[in-house]
Amino acid sequence: MMKLYPTKKALFPVYLCSLAILFFVSTAHAAPENLARPAVTVEWTELLPDEDLRLLESIPQIDHQSLSDDQLAQDAPAEGFNSNTSAFEDQIAKAIADSKQSIEDEKSGRNWRDALKSTKVRPEFNNKRIRIAGYIVPIEYDDNQVITEFFLVPYFGACIHVPPPPPNQLIYVKHPKGFTLPDLYTPFWVDGTVVIETQENDLGLSAYSMRNVKLERYEEPEEPEFLN
Repeated sequence: MMKLYPTKKALFPVYLCSLAILFFVSTAHAAPENLARPAVTVEWTELLPDEDLRLLESIPQIDHQSLSDDQLAQDAPAEGFNSNTSAFEDQIAKAIADSKQSIEDEKSGRNWRDALKSTKVRPEFNNKRIRIAGYIVPIEYDDNQVITEFFLVPYFGACIHVPPPPPNQLIYVKHPKGFTLPDLYTPFWVDGTVVIETQENDLGLSAYSMRNVKLERYEEPEEPEFLN
């Protein structure tokens, strides 16, 4: 299964759903020297400012009261309280650091709900050529299903049956020539130049756009073969 986010944690549990789509845009023209440079492959989380990423990672986890006895048993710590002193000290250090950060977040007046609506961006990506994997959500298309505008999104089903991702996790793409999709569930690599600008649509608000894009169907990496 393709994973577009770091495996350590799912950032947007609120958004999980069952339909997927892709979209990308190629508008205006990038400088020739920019097109000559190889695209830098990035993860979606890299588009988030550090504060937004931290706040989104603080989204409340599953309510344990809703778990069955078997699920609670599986969720119990594997080791005793005093079985690993260094691990316990690490936990204490992390708890202190998290507490300090929570205080800073409170002072800033922002929480994870604010991050879900954030248009804050990473300015270093402006006019940078990147390659990013995602799904296409069509915005403009004709009777023949030729898509000329779309949002590129990080996960399957975004903007359709669930709330859209934060604006800084939406990329608007315009493709004047138009293209068709094999289906709505296929992820793509999108290669193009990032522009920091907001684009609003009934489906969502994006804080990034991409221009002069190329699409390539995402292929799952082959599993390595191990010899006994």
